[in-house]
Amino acid sequence: MKKLIFTLVAALIFLSLQAQTKQTMNYNEQWQKVAEFEKKSLPKSASQEVDNILRKAVADKNSPQVIKALIHQGKYDLALDAENDTVIFRNLTDMLAKSTDVVEKSVLHSMLGELYLQYYQKDQWTINQRTAISGFVPEDMKEWSKNNFYDKVVEHLNASIEPRPQLEKAQVAPFAAVVELGKDSRRFYPTMYDFLARRAIEFFRQIDEEADLSRSLAKKNITQQSLFAPANEFVQLNFDPQAEEYNLWALETYKKLLVSLSDRKLNTSVVLTELDKADYLSKLHNAYNTHAFPTLQAMLEQWRNDPVSIEIVDKMADFYTRQIAEFPQEDTVKRVEKTKELHDLLQKTIQSFPKNERVSVLENRLLQLTQPEFSVRGDNTFAAQAEKKLTVEYKNLKKLSAKLYRLDSSLSALYSNRRSSQQKDEKKTLVREIQIPLTQKPPFESAQTDFTLNISEFGAYKLEFESEPASQKESNSSYYFPCPIWPFSAACRRKIPTSFLW
Repeated sequence: MKKLIFTLVAALIFLSLQAQTKQTMNYNEQWQKVAEFEKKSLPKSASQEVDNILRKAVADKNSPQVIKALIHQGKYDLALDAENDTVIFRNLTDMLAKSTDVVEKSVLHSMLGELYLQYYQKDQWTINQRTAISGFVPEDMKEWSKNNFYDKVVEHLNASIEPRPQLEKAQVAPFAAVVELGKDSRRFYPTMYDFLARRAIEFFRQIDEEADLSRSLAKKNITQQSLFAPANEFVQLNFDPQAEEYNLWALETYKKLLVSLSDRKLNTSVVLTELDKADYLSKLHNAYNTHAFPTLQAMLEQWRNDPVSIEIVDKMADFYTRQIAEFPQEDTVKRVEKTKELHDLLQKTIQSFPKNERVSVLENRLLQLTQPEFSVRGDNTFAAQAEKKLTVEYKNLKKLSAKLYRLDSSLSALYSNRRSSQQKDEKKTLVREIQIPLTQKPPFESAQTDFTLNISEFGAYKLEFESEPASQKESNSSYYFPCPIWPFSAACRRKIPTSFLW
């Protein structure tokens, strides 16, 4: 009897899963049709298909699909009828008023916050011409001022993360229709609270672009340096945003998210959120340049033995790259020192986590840093009896050789910048092969060497280079000496890049 009951329950579960899978496939097929109509710029046909999805979702009581359909409906209403572009707000607000599900209501609040922001951004030039309205909100949205829209954005985004305990227990999977997350996001930010808080931060970051954040912080007696403090210290800061202090809401929401992640012992997620916060703080240019790198160094010291250190090192690499680029060209010592620091840091971290799926980010940086390359420079013209010296700048090369050819026609050199297919037809005679002396340097360090061409006979010449390892810049492989120096024709006076005359 027990076995029979178990078998019946298992069968019911299987049939239920089959029905859910079939239902999901049906929605996916319908949304695929919508996407095809969009590609063909057919908003009316797309809107009709969305209406079909909406009716089906309402009948199925599939809230995520209803929300997705309503949002698409609003988009097409705007495209087809500019006067009808506020219907979406009424539809979502009506659904919000009728909903009794906490998570569903939070998602609706989040979507409304985003839509109010998008509506403002779409027509911000006109809206910004209006005098700020305070004390009341006009019934007609088309009369709202900028602060009315921002207030609505703040209201709905904060409401979306208010029921923290319930949202922390809710997984994102049931709302897959309206929640787009990569596998890393689902791993490190697994709950609806994480998803909605990060969405809120994304939109709050967009409503403080023109505001003076440093002034708002000063009013709160919060130093800019304290924003770069470790998470356990940062969450103690009292931002307490008031009316129209829009530029503090992103920081306040970072604080709320860090508290939630810390309470749940999601340490890797805390680090990733701190790194994201540091990116946001780059808008405080002076403070960022002073405090961000020491903060990253302290984080690396704490998490050196954890794979999350890959993400920290990746951020540090941006600083190193910028510092190296800012050194004066003649300050080779400091440039080499910094480049070595970056090289060793990348190499050590890669060796520590060779099988981690994210280590490829650092491997690509290391590859770029040690990319074999060379370039040749020299005078554009040479006198017949003068020393014909060229300089090669190179990096991470073991060998470099060149074949010197005499061209039967100077026109080949003059038109060397034409298609390579034309260059294949050029007629040339090998004069000699040249081994260029190289000094072995670390793979990240550039060097230079000189070599001379012992040629006294007038003519047009070409150098073809071959390096080991091969340079990735194919344009470096050939160099032309376009035409004889005497008689000096008018064609020879044209400046041709990477060409030398004698």
